[in-house]
Amino acid sequence: MTLKFWLLQLLGWSIFLLLAYVARPSETEVSDSLQFMATLALSGAGMAGSVLLRRVYRGLQADGYGDVRWLGIGLAASVLAAIGVDLGFHYALLLAAGFLPSLSALHEAQPAMSRAPLLAVAYMAWSLLYLAISRQTRLEQAARAQRDLQLALKDAQLQRLLSQLSPHFIFNALNNVRALILIDPELAREHLTRFSATLRYQFSGGDEALVTVAEELDVVRDYLGLVRLQLGERMEYREQVGASALTMQVPRFCLQLLVENAIKHGLAPSRGGGVLEVQVAGQGGGVRMDVRNTGQLRSQDGAGTGLANLRQRLLLSFGPAAGLRLLQQDDCVVASVWTGAAA
Repeated sequence: MTLKFWLLQLLGWSIFLLLAYVARPSETEVSDSLQFMATLALSGAGMAGSVLLRRVYRGLQADGYGDVRWLGIGLAASVLAAIGVDLGFHYALLLAAGFLPSLSALHEAQPAMSRAPLLAVAYMAWSLLYLAISRQTRLEQAARAQRDLQLALKDAQLQRLLSQLSPHFIFNALNNVRALILIDPELAREHLTRFSATLRYQFSGGDEALVTVAEELDVVRDYLGLVRLQLGERMEYREQVGASALTMQVPRFCLQLLVENAIKHGLAPSRGGGVLEVQVAGQGGGVRMDVRNTGQLRSQDGAGTGLANLRQRLLLSFGPAAGLRLLQQDDCVVASVWTGAAA
């Protein structure tokens, strides 16, 4: 519990203490000091009840009730808390009167439920204030998380503009398409369309932090079509995609980043090339993507800024259940991303 919560608690229940003491019965034979102590005990019991209400409200917030339902819950909980505290204090005072006869007059002057109206008003005011502050806090946290997500996306797009899609790749793709124009104009037109789609996805992706698996696969296929112009038969591509995963959302650029890293660090440097395999399937309410390539995992392969950025965006978008992992399996490097339950 935060310091701010306790400061507000002390302030609010101090005001209640003052009001309850002013409204105390004046015709009893109990001294003012003893009545003050009894009122102080009532305020303490009231504070304990508000802490219990806080636990109830925090437990219910995950259910996403609307404003009207929250208002009804707050009013009902306030009345029940007031009745519970009043009856508890009434019987505690009755028990104390057995040991201290001077409290009998105070107990008789304040029968059961006599304190409940004031307590109910106090709890209703407390509940409305607490729920309003809690809602504002959640809205601020959501807005802050959205801003962080947008900043992470902008950073990812900048990373790709500066390094992921290098001028070397662009020049090679254009030169290969130019050479195809004289040999196979139709194939050259097809690769030029892929090149245009790849550039469009890279440079004009918009502000959408998440895209569907189908969208990510489309741009990966276009990209691989261009890469095949350079690698030719050195690259064997395989793909296994579950139909149910196609509509699931993933961070923009995530699959393409894994594929580009596999080619850049695994297939392109190897004279013999190798196999590139993409596997996508639903898992734990989310999606899991595995990119396998022939090669050896190096210590620096998982330390790039692109992968660090992707880990941050996974955390912001899906929470700690999502993750990214690189590992060596026999003669293959496997890069895995998941957005649901832990892999």
